[in-house]
Amino acid sequence: MEALTQCWFTRVHRPERERHREEDGSLTSTCRYCQRPVVSWDRENWNLSGGLDMARLVELTSGRTLTLIDTLGDLIVRRFPVRHLECEADIDAFKQDLRAQYGLDDPDTTLALFDSAPRQRRKTRIRPDGESGAIPPDSGQSPPV
Repeated sequence: MEALTQCWFTRVHRPERERHREEDGSLTSTCRYCQRPVVSWDRENWNLSGGLDMARLVELTSGRTLTLIDTLGDLIVRRFPVRHLECEADIDAFKQDLRAQYGLDDPDTTLALFDSAPRQRRKTRIRPDGESGAIPPDSGQSPPV
């Protein structure tokens, strides 16, 4: 009799160390707990592959969204499209409004807000003193997010 794996209880799959980049931009691997194939589009959220990934389908068809999720029940409460907003500052203001409206800063909440936009990696440079650090925003390169 097989024991139930950690991802069965938490519904969070974690990839093995070995990952493969696919032609469509996704990463594939094997879940280290249940040994089933998993796929990720953002290197953070891993889902079982070989099935219908509703989050990816919504992202492809409707553009960028903010998704309010009840982490306790693993349920999507609501999706908020943001294509009507002009710039990133407007999206950040909208996120703050949603945080206040749904009480997301409350320590006892089970709600979480996720942005479907890919996270940008921080660019680092080597300082003259040998330490690495973030590139200053006035250097002509894009600032870290």
